Amino acid sequence: MATNTKPNLKEELEKGLSTTSDDSPQEGPKITISLGEDIEFICETKPDKLPDKGKTIVAYTAYKEEKEDPFSITLNDLMATLDQSIADLLPKGLKNKSINFKNVMVIYRKENKTSKGEWLFVLDLDIATKIKLKSLPVVGDLISDEVGEEELVPSLRIVAASKAFSIKEIRVLNDKIPEVISPLPVPEKEDKDDKRSVRKGFSLSGKLGLPDADKILSLSISPQAEEEQEELAPGGEEEEDNVTNSNLAVWFDIDKTFGPFSLKQIGFQYEEEDDEAEIAIVIDAVLKIAGLTLSCDDLGVGISLDDLTPSFKISGIGIEYKNPTIEISGALLRADKEKNGIKYTEYLGLARLKFDLAGKSFGVSAIGAYAYYDGKPSLFLYAVLDVTIIVDPSFIITGFALGFGYNRYLKVPSIDELLDFPLVAEAVKPSKKKFSDDNELITKKLTEMDKYIPVSIGSGFVAIGLKFTCFQMLDCFALLTVAIGEDFEINLLGIAKMKIPTPAKDSKNTSCILNMTMLLRARFSLSEGVISIEGQLASDCYLLSPDCRLTGGFAVCLWVSGPHAGDFVITLGGYHPLFKKPAHYPTVPRLGFHWKVGDCLSLKGEKYFALCAHAIMAGGRLEANFKLGKLWANFVAEAHFLISWKPYYYEILVQVRIQAGYGILGPVSLGVQLHIWGPEFAGTATFRIIFVKVTVEFGDQSSRLPEPIDWESFQSSFLPPAKSTAQGSSTAADVCSVVLNQGVTKQLSPATTKEVAFVVNPKELELVVNSAIPSKQASYQKNTQDTEPLTVSNANTDFGVRSMGIKKDQLESKYNIKITRKTKGGDESESVTVDYDQFQFIPITQDVPTALWGDAKVKVVKVKGKDSERILLPEANDQQFVKNVFSGFRIVPQIKQDVCSTNSIDVKKLQHDTTCIDDVYAWQQMTAFSGVFTHNEALTTSEVSAKNEARTTAIKNNIVSANTENKRNNLLQSLGFNLADDVKLTDSVANSFVIAPQVKA
Repeated sequence: MATNTKPNLKEELEKGLSTTSDDSPQEGPKITISLGEDIEFICETKPDKLPDKGKTIVAYTAYKEEKEDPFSITLNDLMATLDQSIADLLPKGLKNKSINFKNVMVIYRKENKTSKGEWLFVLDLDIATKIKLKSLPVVGDLISDEVGEEELVPSLRIVAASKAFSIKEIRVLNDKIPEVISPLPVPEKEDKDDKRSVRKGFSLSGKLGLPDADKILSLSISPQAEEEQEELAPGGEEEEDNVTNSNLAVWFDIDKTFGPFSLKQIGFQYEEEDDEAEIAIVIDAVLKIAGLTLSCDDLGVGISLDDLTPSFKISGIGIEYKNPTIEISGALLRADKEKNGIKYTEYLGLARLKFDLAGKSFGVSAIGAYAYYDGKPSLFLYAVLDVTIIVDPSFIITGFALGFGYNRYLKVPSIDELLDFPLVAEAVKPSKKKFSDDNELITKKLTEMDKYIPVSIGSGFVAIGLKFTCFQMLDCFALLTVAIGEDFEINLLGIAKMKIPTPAKDSKNTSCILNMTMLLRARFSLSEGVISIEGQLASDCYLLSPDCRLTGGFAVCLWVSGPHAGDFVITLGGYHPLFKKPAHYPTVPRLGFHWKVGDCLSLKGEKYFALCAHAIMAGGRLEANFKLGKLWANFVAEAHFLISWKPYYYEILVQVRIQAGYGILGPVSLGVQLHIWGPEFAGTATFRIIFVKVTVEFGDQSSRLPEPIDWESFQSSFLPPAKSTAQGSSTAADVCSVVLNQGVTKQLSPATTKEVAFVVNPKELELVVNSAIPSKQASYQKNTQDTEPLTVSNANTDFGVRSMGIKKDQLESKYNIKITRKTKGGDESESVTVDYDQFQFIPITQDVPTALWGDAKVKVVKVKGKDSERILLPEANDQQFVKNVFSGFRIVPQIKQDVCSTNSIDVKKLQHDTTCIDDVYAWQQMTAFSGVFTHNEALTTSEVSAKNEARTTAIKNNIVSANTENKRNNLLQSLGFNLADDVKLTDSVANSFVIAPQVKA
């Protein structure tokens, strides 16, 4: 009996379970569902061995190994016949995709103890072509027939599950499947049956067909809850250490060799791109023939689920060749990438060449990449030549480096990552491993190029390097890079290595008493406005013994523009322990050592110094630790200094501590702490002996806080020095400045004159006025009494004068601007104030040091019986800058609105007309100029010619006359011309006239 149904398969399966007995297998009704085409299922009901446990119904199509007409089914519609919530777990690329299947089976099971059914849908993909190793590109023809004819995956299925099934539950369901149908693959061992084999939702299922490599494939392609992701056994078998699961991919370590062909690993991936789904089967393999080694990365087959037609692909390839005279190796990687929503393909490669020529050894290594991004090519190339040139016995060149990038930006890392920077690593420590032996490392190395040399349209860089040896003891490499585009940045990188004594090249004894690697970096960045020099010891530095490690670094940084303009830092060994380092400050390790002397004793010492905008820091620490069995002891001595200036103040903390113990007895402590402050010397000394603490005070304890300085001291110390103005008067301090920033056409007088005159272009004119003292208000001087307030946007007005003890609400500062125009009145000139609305005033803000302009923290204390106002000390983590304070204006001419408009013209009147029109132009013969005639004047031809000749002579004489030349020179100078170079007139200019002008001769 056949049952026709609308797509409601679940009801029919439930009906089939309810109409069969519980004690024996029974063939149920045939079920036909219509999903574009009719799909007829054969049903069999299988009870459990224990009838009271549950029943299972299996509905399947007539299974055939080779089905002529596959089922074309939309998975979303098919799953909806059982459970719409499972259909919702379909990946986006399979949502509304019609896929060809050879056979379809559903296993529906219901436990007696629950009314809810659980099910598995198994769909055999109808792959158009068998996938064999022999059919792979590049290496397929080189693989033996015995191995090459084996199918990689004899059958591949999509499995849909109503819940997550364990290995044990899959075994139960496999027992119910008819013999004509292949069961779901599960591991043979039963000790891991509680682990999950199939997740809820959709998975790919199959089994490798390679000899001695029957790995089980179980790859979930549905989004999963976090707990389900962690519980699934890799590849369905947790006991296998050579299986790796990642997002939408599973990898198997094979490590098998078939003659010259070595298969390292095989992977299965599910990929989606532009809603197109694809299953990829990829391998990493090596092929060795004679002296040639060929390695492949991600070589495999992509199966589009649109038509299930395989397409072959390869992501990377490596090649090596070696004989007694030459060694060649190279690798090429293809990568599909996306940036700013634009997809592109990038090719990355590296190559090495080593050969002997005329008794000398030469070597070349290179890395590079090419991409076509957003319609433009992008590439870079970097090469290192190893060659020996003896300049002097104390200075030997050992190599050169050269590189460039087009539409690529170069990102130089921080100094602690310098040894991993590809342009440095390629020259200093090139990998000696074979590409075929470590193609995974090569792939990683190439893909990391995007971190340092990304695609950037409009950018570029050049790099020049030199390798050399000094005194055969110091091996150095220097690299100069210049990058433009996203930023203009110059870097000078340096690596210096030294070992004492220097080990011989062929010596097996590499021990030495000193091993040093110094990293250096000098940098200028236009966007950050920073000039910096940094140095640091690498992690492999030691003295006397590898157990005595050396650390340390230094940095000098100056910010000349940008958000941190005016800031600076100089440091050796880092900062005060309590100092909160700003993000733009470099990280510098302590100057010190760490020495593990045997198994019982370790010594550690470190020191530091730092100078920044509001404080000086210095300090050091010495530590010793001893442990022998249960007996232990330690010794710590440290000192830390914090010094500020204007007002000058210092604070010193020194302490020494000794502790010891035995097992649970102790610790027994002995220590002393000395706390000193000034400039009026005072402090405390604290002694600790086991449980006893004694504090001794010395000096004036009330003088711990400094006094505010006066205006004269502040002005002379922190404001620009006084100078004579252009008008000859003297100012107390050069507080305000005016700079003609843009629009200068010509400077008419030297800057040292009383009044500097310029010729400017009014359209480009820009004045910048600035003040060394930040302001809270601004105004424009309209006349002698009235002012117009100027907006200072969102400038910060919460500042005072910290070193003078002036709080933010006590300080008033106002910026006043006056612009005048000189006009001539009678015989003398006078100045007239320019109207306010003739200019735009654009506020300028900047960050200023808190030590100068921060809100004062003041405390009234008793000093010698009298009240005295003192400044509280800055904390180590005080904010270093007052952000966004108003300092001046950019002044530009006001742009007037153009009230004119152009009349509309019908475009048809401008179109080309091919109609020929005769006699459009009226031509007439031009006669020679004959002078000015009156109606009663008649001249002969000779007289006219004489008059014309006289006019020409008059022009010649007038051009070179002294009176004309003086007037002409005055006019040209006023227009900004250079008379010596720009204008040269001689009497011959009169001959250039076609017709002599009518001048009086």
